[in-house]
Amino acid sequence: MNEPPQSSSILGDRQRKFLAFVFCFAGVLLLACLLTVVVVILNQAFEMFGGVIWSLALSGMLAILLRPIVTFFEEQLNLGRFASILLLYLLVIGTAGSATWFLGGKVISQTQDFIGSAAEWPERLEQKAKGSLPPETWEAVSDQVKAFKKYWEDLLGPSTPVMSLNLSPTQELIYNTLTLSEREIFRALDDLEKADFFARESREERIAYLERKGTEIRNQTMEAIEKQGEEIAEKSAEVLKSAWSGLLSIFTKVTYLAVIPIYLFYFLGSNRNLIDDLEKELSFLTDSVKDDIVFLIREFVGILVSFFRGQLLIGLLMGIGYAVGFSLSGLKFGITLGLLFGLLNVVPYLGSIVGIATTLLVAYLQPLGIAETGEWNVLLGCGLCFVVVQLIESYYLTPKIMGKQTGLHPVVVMVSIFFWGTALGGILGMIFGIPLTAFIIIAWRLVCRKYLNRSSC
Repeated sequence: MNEPPQSSSILGDRQRKFLAFVFCFAGVLLLACLLTVVVVILNQAFEMFGGVIWSLALSGMLAILLRPIVTFFEEQLNLGRFASILLLYLLVIGTAGSATWFLGGKVISQTQDFIGSAAEWPERLEQKAKGSLPPETWEAVSDQVKAFKKYWEDLLGPSTPVMSLNLSPTQELIYNTLTLSEREIFRALDDLEKADFFARESREERIAYLERKGTEIRNQTMEAIEKQGEEIAEKSAEVLKSAWSGLLSIFTKVTYLAVIPIYLFYFLGSNRNLIDDLEKELSFLTDSVKDDIVFLIREFVGILVSFFRGQLLIGLLMGIGYAVGFSLSGLKFGITLGLLFGLLNVVPYLGSIVGIATTLLVAYLQPLGIAETGEWNVLLGCGLCFVVVQLIESYYLTPKIMGKQTGLHPVVVMVSIFFWGTALGGILGMIFGIPLTAFIIIAWRLVCRKYLNRSSC
């Protein structure tokens, strides 16, 4: 009598599916842990060697942008590589010098005025909010407003308060007869002393009173200096130490900037194909694995080249468009803000987001702006400028210059910008976020199609 066949496995179908799920989950968890470790290591490296990485990154981006010009000089002018690079440097210096000559003073002046004006924004917004919001609403948000004012003051420094004397017309006439030194003494008086000053009948008595008060103030200052001599010495030592540290920091930053032209010269002067050299160095790997690694590296380099070359050119053109549009619209600091927003578009969407918010604030709070006149002409002009520049960028510049180099959905672009910006500590992570995300997606598609046999990836 034949015995029934026994199953070769002690696990049932449901147990095998459960174990497969556990192993898959463990694999995903292990992959997530490895990714976290890599991100933490990169974050620490960016924090420790940020200056070096910034110098290399800027040099690399400039080399990507300028290499076609060097190649053009070599081919069309029959110049050697060294002569082509020198000619490029002369053109860059000439262009930068001309731009500085014609626009540098205006940009610096507008930047200083913008920082000075921006320091007063929280105070003016607070006054507007107090007058516009219901008392219950203002009481609910007042603590947040105070916290924001403290943050803004730490960011830009305290605004310079304008001393209001609140003088009557007669007192103002007397005040206007004083010299600058006498006015300084007068401003140092308290309210009772000011009243005593104006109670004097003749100018000679008032001047004598100010001279006496000035002597008292100087004597009080000397006494305070004598009493606090030791503390002043300690503070002076701290100030000197801080100043020395600041000088070292400035010297370090200047050094990082100074080496950029040197890095750029060697990047532009190199004709070696590093990917081909790498392929030779990986000869110890199997042909399949080596081909995959070289393919991924080629794709990543191609994404970097096309992305940065395209984004820098698009950002420059958008900055010029914004600067012209803002200036014609009557926006204060229009040239500086326009160029800044254009450069920020090296990180997709960042320039537009920051630009819209900042332009709204400036148009509202600038002298003779919406807050004072109630007229919306400046804001409407800036809005029209934004729409025109964005339409030109979306429908002409990006398709013409970039094409579909990364192929990423806009939501993926936004998420990758903020993820890598947080993971790698700031703007440098945002700049490299798009190429890194595109590279990860390409690597996943390669693994999915070649090793998992899934054509739908």
